[in-house]
Amino acid sequence: MVDIFFTSFKEPLDDTVYSEFLSLLPEDLRKRNARFMRWQDRHANLFGKLLLIEALKHHNINTNIWNLITYGKHKRPYLTLPTYDFNISHSGDYVICAISKNIQLGVDIEENRARRFNHFDNVMTKKQWKDIQSSNNPIRTFYKYWTIKESVIKADGRGFYIPLDQLEIRDNTVQFEDRLWFLNNLDFAEGYSAAIATSKLTTFKTHELNFYE
Repeated sequence: MVDIFFTSFKEPLDDTVYSEFLSLLPEDLRKRNARFMRWQDRHANLFGKLLLIEALKHHNINTNIWNLITYGKHKRPYLTLPTYDFNISHSGDYVICAISKNIQLGVDIEENRARRFNHFDNVMTKKQWKDIQSSNNPIRTFYKYWTIKESVIKADGRGFYIPLDQLEIRDNTVQFEDRLWFLNNLDFAEGYSAAIATSKLTTFKTHELNFYE
């Protein structure tokens, strides 16, 4: 089972409420949050951390979670709890956090903004470009592939060190080197694409949180 926690926002939190939430983070993360210029980026960063707190509480982990986070060789965050994995993504008005036990995972969400495809020549296979260019909705098809590829490279842990144009999608799976990843598309809102890659076939449960109540 994978639990997927998500939230959305359209406006800034009240300053007092924002400060109270921010106080739940350690000093280094508060300072990192303050470096974002746009309020939207500060909120997305904060909400990602709050979703992780709630996700761990859901699994009865209530200790100081910031002592449980470490970073891999390619700066991908992991929990030091050996059987758990988590991953966070945000785009536009949405923030999501996936967590599971005994499953390695990666998740990605992207707002379907207009793109100039010639800036992404090396991220799709020839077949994928053909699907995109012949689609009734090329932007949506592009982001369907993009979120799948992002979820795989995040689950793997090496990120963009993996060449995206080598990720072929067959029967809702991606095989890369010696690993097989199982893929699922996620639906959150019109105008967004999202996907999750997992190391095992599994089920999913979504949890929507509202930090404005």
